[in-house]
Amino acid sequence: VNATLLAVAYGQVGITQDCTAMVEKALNAAGIPVGDIGPMGFMNYGKVVGDPQPGDIIVQSGHVAIYAGNGQAISGGMNGVNATMAHPLSWLTATGPITFVRAG
Repeated sequence: VNATLLAVAYGQVGITQDCTAMVEKALNAAGIPVGDIGPMGFMNYGKVVGDPQPGDIIVQSGHVAIYAGNGQAISGGMNGVNATMAHPLSWLTATGPITFVRAG
């Protein structure tokens, strides 16, 4: 599941969409059906983990992303233009606590 989530997230870099749409598409591609939900709703699609691996979902109040490994994340809804991009994880941790969720 994680490899699919990561590959689908990278495949969306450059697309204009909000953060939830990017992760919803990744989960659907991995065979985990999910509708249009808010960021905190992603807590229901896996288990909270303390040892983040590439492909884990990053859940934050008001934002959701995919962990890419090596201190990087992939997010939709960025830079005020809803860009999907890879960026440092620190961009998220600077704005509040995050939780890693392993889908499955």
